[in-house]
Amino acid sequence: MNKTFLLLAATWLAWPQGALADGDPLAEIAELRQALAALRDDYATRIADLEDRLAAAEARVAQAEDTAAAARRTADEVAYAPQPSVPSTPSTFNPAIGAVLIGTYADVGLGEDDFAIPGFILGGETGPGADGLSLGESEINFNANLDDKFHGNLTFALADEEGEVAVELEEAWIQTLSLPNDFQLRAGRMFSGIGYINQFHRHADDFIDRPLPYQAFLAGQYLDDGVQLRWLAPTPWFLELGGELMRGDKFPAAGAVDGAGAYSLFLKAGGDIGLSHSWKAGLSYLSADVAGRFAGEEEAEKGAKSGEVEGGPAFIGDSDLLALEFVYKWAPDGNTRVRNFKLQGEFFDREEDGLFDGLGYSGDQDGWYLQGLYQFRPGWRVGYRHDALSADNRGVAGTPLDDEGFDPERDSILLEWSNSEFSRILLQYTRDRSTPLDDDQVYLRYIMSIGAHRAHQF
Repeated sequence: MNKTFLLLAATWLAWPQGALADGDPLAEIAELRQALAALRDDYATRIADLEDRLAAAEARVAQAEDTAAAARRTADEVAYAPQPSVPSTPSTFNPAIGAVLIGTYADVGLGEDDFAIPGFILGGETGPGADGLSLGESEINFNANLDDKFHGNLTFALADEEGEVAVELEEAWIQTLSLPNDFQLRAGRMFSGIGYINQFHRHADDFIDRPLPYQAFLAGQYLDDGVQLRWLAPTPWFLELGGELMRGDKFPAAGAVDGAGAYSLFLKAGGDIGLSHSWKAGLSYLSADVAGRFAGEEEAEKGAKSGEVEGGPAFIGDSDLLALEFVYKWAPDGNTRVRNFKLQGEFFDREEDGLFDGLGYSGDQDGWYLQGLYQFRPGWRVGYRHDALSADNRGVAGTPLDDEGFDPERDSILLEWSNSEFSRILLQYTRDRSTPLDDDQVYLRYIMSIGAHRAHQF
């Protein structure tokens, strides 16, 4: 029914009937129109008031939703940031402090002093390790965001050397947090980004010892003083490029040349395949000016400007190392807690030219390893690894660099139990054929973490 008709009817019923009969009809019509206009104005005013109240209520709800969304974003940023940003004032600065305790029992036939791989000069911390019980090398780490622009990391290694505790500075670097275009700069003493496991702390390795290529080419791990620049490409999948300029005091450079004896370049890529599969691959290159590489840790780190150093012959020349890496991971629907599998492998090729003990030397050496680990129930994993080396060295017959036609290789199997991410117990058996004397090796190790520790990388 028409609303105007209802208003007119209500007005007519409320209006005194005598007034219509006795008054001027034109005046009555004017009064009726005036009354109708008043009713319309009042109706419009009430509607406008209700619309204003509705708009104000909707605005308050939208503001509350925006505030809640902002709070959720802030919470996510704090939860997923590499390190929480804290004020830099002394009263509130609170670095994350953690320690890693390692103990090992080893049953090996070859002593540390007897271990040598034909065709390769080895640096420190290589070989099967000491026989019997040993404390191994424990770590203490400090790291924190210094402010909104820089992050700092400091790691000390504690080792028992012939009954005396030795404290070594393992890492000491700063890193930018806010460079434009996803660049990141790191400076100080650091693990190089070459290869896959070189940048990991050894207690994060899957197996107890490092593969043969890492022992032969990098003395287990390349650590040096320098600067590193990384760039994360703005792609839907992971793509990172990086480079380093190192002092070159550490193996394999072994002797800084004008304060910059080594440099590296690396490219990393990776991504997901559905919910259950992921992969990562990389290519790395390390070039070093070797100013005196000797067998043994002290001589390798000391270096020299000539090969005439007391203690034995030395290699002087150029060393170029190329590394390829690939990692594949599987976990049902991305859940790694119950079951998961990891396949990992790397290939290394090194070319060297120079002098060894005054003789012209040219070497082409390569090595590789392939390993797989399967977690068959929560906390339990089994693994297998095969690693191998080969060398084609020319001009060094009768010297330690003479490979004698021998190709070193090893096979290892592993059983691991982890009660939590803070505790690991590993049992490993290795059939070692890296020297002309075959050796059966058994290791039992615990790795326990105290306090804060970083999330494991891919």
